Amino acid sequence: MGDNVHKEKEMLRKICSGDRQAFEELFHLYYKRLCQFAFLFLHSKELSEEAVSDVFYNVWIKHEQLDPERNIRAFLYTSVRNQAINCLRTNPVNYQDNINAYELEMESGELSVEHDIDRELFHEHLQHAFDELPERCRMIARMYYFDQLEYKEIAEILCISRKTAEAQISIAIHKVKEIFEKYGWNK
Repeated sequence: MGDNVHKEKEMLRKICSGDRQAFEELFHLYYKRLCQFAFLFLHSKELSEEAVSDVFYNVWIKHEQLDPERNIRAFLYTSVRNQAINCLRTNPVNYQDNINAYELEMESGELSVEHDIDRELFHEHLQHAFDELPERCRMIARMYYFDQLEYKEIAEILCISRKTAEAQISIAIHKVKEIFEKYGWNK
């Protein structure tokens, strides 16, 4: 994790000095994850993509004003959250897209076809289990497990305490385990 933080700080320094290639790298690194995050607020793939695009547009337009020592990941998530909240003020949620419009993504390596089938089935079960979590719990669990944000970052982004983030992760683990047991997926 420390190496990634160092790379992101270096990327941010380059962006602050106007390096378009570093900005594009940042965009490709976070765009899809941030769209998934925005979707948790907006429930619309189109609005989510628009909110994230607006955030990146503002980052580039104001790149000279950015603090190169800032935690860019927390900054992006907080900005997307704020953009989504602003969007909700003018576009009430109508749940036009299914939560699965942005499915959970798992890292995949070189696996056999049989392993791929098992992984795909597990992925389906995990997606279903996450869909059954309460909305706030689902959001925090996705941020922790799939966006790999730390408790401190989640707390900062969502304006909650670190203890609340930890408690919600604990609840998510317990509920996902219950759901897997309920459907017999833990065998």
